[in-house]
Amino acid sequence: MLIQLYSETDLLLKPVVFKAGINIILGKYSTVEKKKGINGIGKSSLIRLVNFLLLSNSAEQTFLQAKYDFLRKDGHNVILEFRQNNVNYFIKRTFGKGDAVYFGTSTNYFEEYTKTDLKKILTNKFFPFQDNEVFFEGERYGTLMDFFIKDDLQNAQRVEPLSFSARTRSQIDIAVFNFFLYGLPTRDLLAFGELSKEQKEFSDTIKGIEKNIKIDNGKSIEEFRSERIKVEKNIQLLESSLDDYKFLENYKKMEGDLVDITIKINEHLQEYYMLSGKITKVKESYKHNKTVDTQEIEKLYNEASHMLGELVSKKLDEIISFKTEILENRNKFLIKKETELQKSIDGVLQKISMLEQTRSSLYKKLEEKGALDSITNAYEQLTVERTQLAGNKKILEEIDSLQDKIGSLQVSVSEVKNNLLVILREHDDDIKKLRALFIEILQNAIVFENGNPDGYFDISVKSSSTNNQLPFKIVVEIPKADALGQSRLKIVAYDMMVFLHNINQQRAMPHFIIHDGVFHAISLDTKIKALNYIYHQCLQNPNFQYITTFNEDEIAISEDKKELIGEFRFQLKDVLIAQYTDNPEEMIFKRNF
Repeated sequence: MLIQLYSETDLLLKPVVFKAGINIILGKYSTVEKKKGINGIGKSSLIRLVNFLLLSNSAEQTFLQAKYDFLRKDGHNVILEFRQNNVNYFIKRTFGKGDAVYFGTSTNYFEEYTKTDLKKILTNKFFPFQDNEVFFEGERYGTLMDFFIKDDLQNAQRVEPLSFSARTRSQIDIAVFNFFLYGLPTRDLLAFGELSKEQKEFSDTIKGIEKNIKIDNGKSIEEFRSERIKVEKNIQLLESSLDDYKFLENYKKMEGDLVDITIKINEHLQEYYMLSGKITKVKESYKHNKTVDTQEIEKLYNEASHMLGELVSKKLDEIISFKTEILENRNKFLIKKETELQKSIDGVLQKISMLEQTRSSLYKKLEEKGALDSITNAYEQLTVERTQLAGNKKILEEIDSLQDKIGSLQVSVSEVKNNLLVILREHDDDIKKLRALFIEILQNAIVFENGNPDGYFDISVKSSSTNNQLPFKIVVEIPKADALGQSRLKIVAYDMMVFLHNINQQRAMPHFIIHDGVFHAISLDTKIKALNYIYHQCLQNPNFQYITTFNEDEIAISEDKKELIGEFRFQLKDVLIAQYTDNPEEMIFKRNF
């Protein structure tokens, strides 16, 4: 949970202390006339500061804009304190591009980190893997944090509840991240994603080859296959005519010599290609992994234990020293081997050169006597036809190979899809809990025109799906969700469902969720009902924080409306954690920015 946000450089109007339960950041008019307006006074900036301290790239880019140059000019910093497992942690940042980040369990002892290294630490604190089946590889911190912190700019672009992050680009990615948030197994989803990606790459390669064939030859792949048969017939005819050709008796020995020399040249060429392949492998063997930065690793392990960090660093130094010695001996051997292979290649090339000279001399003698006049064109045509056939064969073999791989992948994809359906059946109880929680939220936190919360959440099996499509669909639906207010209600309801589900299941996830701007265009009675619902949830389980922003006129309830639409079941002053006005001295940074 979040504890407080403050600055050592007196940047903020006031330190912001977060509470359990509802936390409201309010925009208030400083005058009755409301002339200046209360947008741009600091509500969203506070959210972005939290996001900035939790290493959001988008928040960092925002504070690098020219209107925030005063943050760098005046050397300001901000600090976020949060608690995890009864231990308080502090993150400190300044606003220069590429500035280091500071982290520690005390403001008296900050450790300096790069953003990349600190993200690794925060990933294991905010989103640890608690189940071998509920996981995924790669960077998860930023994407998942996008669910728990939604600032006004990002939220305005969000249309579908499931697409809570711009980092999730495919339907499979979206399913993986949402399954992780539900606590459902992700292993087979990840496997399905990899297989689908590989299948698409093979399919795209085939399409690219077919497109090039069309451009180069003006033929479809089917016509191209037929062309190969014609070329093979032409070659047979040419070879037959050349076999029937009879040299004059005087030139038969030359003919035999030419055949022998050509055979030897081909043998030496095969030897050359074999040696070239070997020397290429030797050269590739010089490449090795970069040296491990033991100081960085020691610092990361020191987060768990100082003694452990030193021990790991010492062992790594010993391993690196041993590895260096092995690499030096290996490189000496490789240099010697490369020299021997190069010497062999030079010898083969010299032999080929001498044989080519001899063959050229024989051809010249035959040409001088007019012996080749009648077959030169035939040989030239044969060479062209054979070259064309070899090229055609290579292209078609590549296509056939790719199609075989796609066929094999389709079998694997079918198996994984069946596994996914088995998982859904095995976790039907968990899905039922999510369904029931969503209905509860609709009934207790949202007001509908006809009084009937005819909406639902479900993960249902598709009746049919193509090979690279998921065999199920995640559906979030509420009535009239095409209207702006209703579509935002769908987002609010879905986010509450996922968040409260994790709280109820006591999963190791952030126990705070921040909604900035999600209640725009939503009716006042729904805002009242939603906040009252969250308030009662917190009374039952006072172990989470719901942080949101409002302008005062968005939640003001006049006396004549209280009987009609209700009122808050808590005191607004008890849940206010920050209040900013259109007076520059009462804005978040005590200036008009």
